[in-house]
Amino acid sequence: MAGGTGGRDLLVASEIHGFLTCADLNFEKLMSEAASRWFRPNEIYAVLANYAKFQVIPQPIDKPASGTVVLYDRKVVRNFRKDGHNWKKKKDGKTVQEAHEKLKIGNEEKVHVYYARGEDDPNFFRRCYWLLDK
Repeated sequence: MAGGTGGRDLLVASEIHGFLTCADLNFEKLMSEAASRWFRPNEIYAVLANYAKFQVIPQPIDKPASGTVVLYDRKVVRNFRKDGHNWKKKKDGKTVQEAHEKLKIGNEEKVHVYYARGEDDPNFFRRCYWLLDK
Protein backbone atom coordinates (compact mmCIF):
# COMPACT_ATOMS: atom_id res chain seq x y z
CA MET A 1 0.00 0.00 0.00
CA ALA A 2 1.07 3.51 -0.64
CA GLY A 3 2.00 5.63 2.36
CA GLY A 4 0.12 8.86 3.04
CA THR A 5 1.25 12.19 4.32
CA GLY A 6 1.54 12.51 8.06
CA GLY A 7 0.88 8.79 8.57
CA ARG A 8 -2.69 9.16 7.28
CA ASP A 9 -3.40 7.45 3.97
CA LEU A 10 -6.87 8.81 3.19
CA LEU A 11 -9.20 6.72 1.04
CA VAL A 12 -11.38 7.92 -1.82
CA ALA A 13 -15.17 7.74 -1.28
CA SER A 14 -14.93 7.22 2.49
CA GLU A 15 -18.35 8.88 2.82
CA ILE A 16 -19.78 5.86 0.93
CA HIS A 17 -17.82 2.87 2.28
CA GLY A 18 -17.03 4.18 5.78
CA PHE A 19 -13.25 3.58 5.89
CA LEU A 20 -11.34 6.83 6.34
CA THR A 21 -7.77 5.50 5.98
CA CYS A 22 -5.95 2.39 4.73
CA ALA A 23 -5.37 1.46 8.38
CA ASP A 24 -9.15 1.51 8.93
CA LEU A 25 -9.70 -0.77 5.92
CA ASN A 26 -6.81 -3.09 6.96
CA PHE A 27 -6.31 -4.64 3.52
CA GLU A 28 -3.84 -7.27 4.76
CA LYS A 29 -6.38 -8.58 7.29
CA LEU A 30 -9.07 -8.64 4.59
CA MET A 31 -6.82 -10.72 2.35
CA SER A 32 -6.10 -13.19 5.15
CA GLU A 33 -9.85 -13.54 5.83
CA ALA A 34 -10.70 -14.05 2.14
CA ALA A 35 -10.45 -17.84 2.39
CA SER A 36 -13.00 -18.03 5.18
CA ARG A 37 -15.60 -15.32 4.43
CA TRP A 38 -17.09 -13.23 1.66
CA PHE A 39 -16.33 -9.54 1.72
CA ARG A 40 -19.02 -7.09 2.74
CA PRO A 41 -20.23 -4.67 0.04
CA ASN A 42 -18.60 -1.66 1.72
CA GLU A 43 -15.25 -3.50 1.90
CA ILE A 44 -15.42 -4.36 -1.79
CA TYR A 45 -16.35 -0.79 -2.66
CA ALA A 46 -13.47 0.60 -0.58
CA VAL A 47 -10.91 -1.63 -2.32
CA LEU A 48 -12.25 -1.00 -5.84
CA ALA A 49 -12.63 2.76 -5.35
CA ASN A 50 -9.02 2.87 -4.14
CA TYR A 51 -7.52 0.29 -6.52
CA ALA A 52 -4.45 2.48 -7.17
CA LYS A 53 -3.26 1.82 -3.61
CA PHE A 54 -3.08 -1.94 -4.27
CA GLN A 55 -1.36 -4.24 -6.76
CA VAL A 56 -3.34 -4.59 -10.01
CA ILE A 57 -2.33 -7.74 -11.92
CA PRO A 58 -1.70 -7.30 -15.69
CA GLN A 59 -2.72 -10.83 -16.79
CA PRO A 60 -4.88 -13.72 -15.55
CA ILE A 61 -3.42 -16.07 -12.95
CA ASP A 62 -3.55 -19.78 -13.81
CA LYS A 63 -5.56 -21.78 -11.26
CA PRO A 64 -5.49 -19.40 -8.29
CA ALA A 65 -5.88 -21.17 -4.95
CA SER A 66 -9.05 -20.90 -2.91
CA GLY A 67 -9.16 -17.61 -1.03
CA THR A 68 -6.92 -15.79 -3.52
CA VAL A 69 -7.91 -12.18 -4.15
CA VAL A 70 -6.72 -10.70 -7.44
CA LEU A 71 -7.29 -7.17 -8.73
CA TYR A 72 -7.52 -6.78 -12.52
CA ASP A 73 -8.42 -3.85 -14.72
CA ARG A 74 -11.21 -5.62 -16.60
CA LYS A 75 -10.92 -3.18 -19.52
CA VAL A 76 -7.26 -4.12 -19.98
CA VAL A 77 -7.38 -7.82 -19.03
CA ARG A 78 -10.38 -8.91 -21.11
CA ASN A 79 -9.97 -12.65 -20.40
CA PHE A 80 -9.61 -12.36 -16.61
CA ARG A 81 -12.18 -15.13 -16.08
CA LYS A 82 -10.09 -17.69 -18.01
CA ASP A 83 -8.19 -18.91 -14.96
CA GLY A 84 -7.81 -22.63 -15.73
CA HIS A 85 -10.47 -23.81 -13.26
CA ASN A 86 -13.40 -25.96 -14.36
CA TRP A 87 -16.56 -23.88 -13.74
CA LYS A 88 -20.13 -25.21 -13.87
CA LYS A 89 -21.59 -24.79 -17.35
CA LYS A 90 -25.05 -23.88 -18.60
CA LYS A 91 -27.17 -26.49 -20.37
CA ASP A 92 -25.40 -25.71 -23.66
CA GLY A 93 -22.24 -27.20 -22.12
CA LYS A 94 -20.07 -24.29 -23.30
CA THR A 95 -20.98 -21.15 -21.37
CA VAL A 96 -20.06 -20.78 -17.69
CA GLN A 97 -23.16 -20.54 -15.48
CA GLU A 98 -22.90 -17.28 -13.55
CA ALA A 99 -25.23 -15.49 -11.19
CA HIS A 100 -25.29 -11.73 -11.70
CA GLU A 101 -26.21 -9.45 -8.82
CA LYS A 102 -25.92 -5.84 -7.73
CA LEU A 103 -24.86 -5.11 -4.18
CA LYS A 104 -26.19 -2.17 -2.23
CA ILE A 105 -24.37 0.12 0.12
CA GLY A 106 -27.04 1.93 2.07
CA ASN A 107 -29.98 2.25 -0.32
CA GLU A 108 -27.98 2.50 -3.56
CA GLU A 109 -26.67 -0.25 -5.82
CA LYS A 110 -22.93 0.37 -6.03
CA VAL A 111 -21.20 -2.92 -6.92
CA HIS A 112 -21.83 -5.52 -9.64
CA VAL A 113 -20.86 -9.14 -8.90
CA TYR A 114 -20.69 -12.37 -10.92
CA TYR A 115 -20.65 -15.67 -9.02
CA ALA A 116 -19.53 -18.93 -10.64
CA ARG A 117 -19.52 -22.34 -8.94
CA GLY A 118 -16.83 -24.98 -9.43
CA GLU A 119 -17.82 -28.00 -11.53
CA ASP A 120 -15.71 -30.40 -9.46
CA ASP A 121 -16.33 -28.81 -6.03
CA PRO A 122 -19.72 -27.12 -5.45
CA ASN A 123 -18.21 -25.24 -2.47
CA PHE A 124 -15.60 -23.56 -4.68
CA PHE A 125 -16.68 -20.15 -6.02
CA ARG A 126 -15.32 -17.37 -8.15
CA ARG A 127 -16.60 -13.90 -7.41
CA CYS A 128 -15.89 -11.04 -9.80
CA TYR A 129 -16.72 -7.53 -8.62
CA TRP A 130 -16.67 -4.09 -10.22
CA LEU A 131 -18.11 -0.71 -9.46
CA LEU A 132 -21.31 0.21 -11.21
CA ASP A 133 -20.82 3.12 -13.62
CA LYS A 134 -23.31 5.84 -12.85
